[in-house]
Amino acid sequence: MNPIETLLSKTRELTSTAQKTETQSTQQTNQKQTTASDGGDGGGGGSSSHHQTSKARWTENSETTGDTASAEWSIAESPVEKTLTGVVQTSVGPFAVGTGGKVLRRRTDGSWTIVVPQGPATKRNKLTDVDVTDDGKRIWFAGSSGALGMYNTETGEKHDYSAPGGKTSTWEAIAVGGGGDGSDGGSDGSEGGSGGGGEHLLIANGSGEVLSATIDDDGCPSFGEVVKPGSGSTIPALALGGDAAYAIDTSGNVFERTDGEWADIGIRNAQVNFHDIYASERTLLVSGGGGLVYRYDRPCTNWTPIAVGKSALFAIDFEGDRAVAVGGGGVIHQRRRDDGWTQLSSPVESKLRSVALGDVDVAVGNSGTIVERAGGDR
Repeated sequence: MNPIETLLSKTRELTSTAQKTETQSTQQTNQKQTTASDGGDGGGGGSSSHHQTSKARWTENSETTGDTASAEWSIAESPVEKTLTGVVQTSVGPFAVGTGGKVLRRRTDGSWTIVVPQGPATKRNKLTDVDVTDDGKRIWFAGSSGALGMYNTETGEKHDYSAPGGKTSTWEAIAVGGGGDGSDGGSDGSEGGSGGGGEHLLIANGSGEVLSATIDDDGCPSFGEVVKPGSGSTIPALALGGDAAYAIDTSGNVFERTDGEWADIGIRNAQVNFHDIYASERTLLVSGGGGLVYRYDRPCTNWTPIAVGKSALFAIDFEGDRAVAVGGGGVIHQRRRDDGWTQLSSPVESKLRSVALGDVDVAVGNSGTIVERAGGDR
């Protein structure tokens, strides 16, 4: 073979090899695209409410591992640019509340939309907290200037109960339990009250006052007397678990209400601000400053501090065998039963103020931030 023929032969070999490589690359790309399409985002909104999840016994074997794991949280497109303060799971998917009285819903296609644009009284008062009935059909939210309202997630009806008992100070926290015994009202809101009924409600303000209410079969609240569990410090979070109610204040106290009476159950020498509390029949967790989580051991009536991270943890939630805490700088920590806490990869650096676990895990925070993770990514 002469030099020219040899050169032509080598050129043909190189061209054939390049074509094979390009074909293989195209096939791999198509496979990845098909997998992504089939995997989706978890099938839309979550179907389990915060109160319906199966609660596991919390056993702490170790503190944070210090490792960063891939958690596949992603940024969702938000319809708002101002702070979102709370998020819950409902029977039709996640709902969030925040500045300007806005209430947001995550649709089944994964998009977020505003369902209440100006708050319960159309006064654009900031909403500071939100909770959901046990059946996931109604959310209650509260905020500044005495704002208090309810939204029926199935009928799309909003109801305003602002300034109960003439109270117009800022409600800092809300907790609701029960529900599901009543019937829904008409779609035009003309009959049937607000729907639902059977739930009980707690709201707390910056003066350390707690106001309770029971909801009748027509969905109408009947408010009780205002009480102060502590000395009057701000109560930033409330929770219901089992047959008890719980409150935390900014003076490092945790209060438990059983049989209508409040009692101080800790936490001694905490020396950090408390931000959120999670309660169930078996589990009681408090998140606070310095990346600390406190676990209550009921048989010993003893609190155990757990070093989860370094940044303040503004919210904590628990579902099945896992807990998630979020906080300053966009940090996200997760713990599974029998494992230590792990810091997960976060797509944001803005403060995360609330988290709700479900079919789609969601956390919200400053500047309208929404991050989420589909059920298959846990």
